Amino acid sequence: MWDSIATAAQNQSGGTSTFELLWSVATIVGMWKMFEKAGRPGWPSLIPFYNTYKHCEIVMGNPWYWLRMFVVIIPVIGWIAAIYFYFQISKATAQAYGKPESWAWGYLLLTPVFYCMTGFGDADYYGPYGVGDNRTSAARGARTVDFDVISNEPAQYTVNETPQYTVNGTPQYAEPVKEAEEETVDFTFDQTE
Repeated sequence: MWDSIATAAQNQSGGTSTFELLWSVATIVGMWKMFEKAGRPGWPSLIPFYNTYKHCEIVMGNPWYWLRMFVVIIPVIGWIAAIYFYFQISKATAQAYGKPESWAWGYLLLTPVFYCMTGFGDADYYGPYGVGDNRTSAARGARTVDFDVISNEPAQYTVNETPQYTVNGTPQYAEPVKEAEEETVDFTFDQTE
């Protein structure tokens, strides 16, 4: 099976596979929507290198950070350093869009998927490194739950007037159900420090 997949990948006449094309298109579309959420035009996502320049400007406040990626020309050590630098960009992206830092791994490994989730999802833009995000890290990872109160009226119970059973000839009646006092519970997930 793997031989047939490898042969099909090598026999591509255009040099790029359909998977690579879909990966690139999804990255561009997700980045476009992320730029728009940041209040910037989306068209820079179409231009190679310039899109990374604008991305670093939006999420880090330093558009020239992307030049550190050229360290990749140094064998082995440069590759490790490039992964580290890209992880820093991914972490800044997660912070800028109000996501937990664990999303940095998603931006690093599944870039188009997480770009589309951020661009089309409910993420808000908070500025470079998330400086405008006042939530705690626990609140950033929590989901908001909305509760609707249907009725505040206690249920009405009636006492059965006929005896339920007898003990030594004495009729026994069912005890009325006593309502517990209402408690007020505050469900607030977005906490500030």
